[in-house]
Amino acid sequence: MAMNPRMSAAEIIEEPLLIQARGNSQQRRVRAAELMEQVAVSPDWLDRHITEFSGGQRQRIAIARALALAPKFLVLDEALSGLDLSTQSEITSLLRQLQAKHLLTYLLISHDLGLVARMADQVAIMAAGRIVEQGPTRSIVSHPARPETQELVAAAARFQAAFAKAQGAPA
Repeated sequence: MAMNPRMSAAEIIEEPLLIQARGNSQQRRVRAAELMEQVAVSPDWLDRHITEFSGGQRQRIAIARALALAPKFLVLDEALSGLDLSTQSEITSLLRQLQAKHLLTYLLISHDLGLVARMADQVAIMAAGRIVEQGPTRSIVSHPARPETQELVAAAARFQAAFAKAQGAPA
């Protein structure tokens, strides 16, 4: 999520509208404020520079920007990597809400099979640039056939166990 540090949140969100010559400056500003509200960032902060926002807020602004042109399909490439678990959970919830509200389809690209399992109905596992296993997420996660998938499932289980232990859950 590369954003120009000299730009305000409004400029970042409005940029796709400006490039596509959609609306005048006032209409673009109103759209940016609406989008900030939808992603749970105060529209009062439209004029703040992106450097003034936390990582989670920046991710929300990136999502608002992605929604500016009212797409029906979004590619989310490692959209939650680098965020702490609490923020990941909040952004995951936001993405689900936006998906329902705007009838969006997501292509979620991630190394985190646990995240994918929470977000996706269908999954395709890739290895060496090729799809090696695909199908309903629940089925793939429950009964991984390929070694690559088995490794991802095991890694997700190890992470969940370590996280639970760190949170003080009984072993």
